[in-house]
Amino acid sequence: MYSFNGIGTTLYGKREVEADGSYIATKWFVILLLPIFPLGSYRVWRGKTKATFLLPGASTEYKMITVQLNWEQVFNTYFVIYGIFILAFGLLIYFS
Repeated sequence: MYSFNGIGTTLYGKREVEADGSYIATKWFVILLLPIFPLGSYRVWRGKTKATFLLPGASTEYKMITVQLNWEQVFNTYFVIYGIFILAFGLLIYFS
């Protein structure tokens, strides 16, 4: 996943969590970090976290395998992200 100035790809969601800690996440094409359309779903395992010597913070490795697109997660992501914007816009209009 890579994005520059909020445009690119990222993972959203965490569904079907298994006992080994893996979960289903959906990869999205994003603009201003807002999901535009899904590119696929993946089962994700979190790997080791490594400290970096030259840069502050840490880096985490992930293992991912492709799974069938999780439509429930796609609809929920759209509903939550854009629902918040619609609600905020409606409240702004109502109170102005």
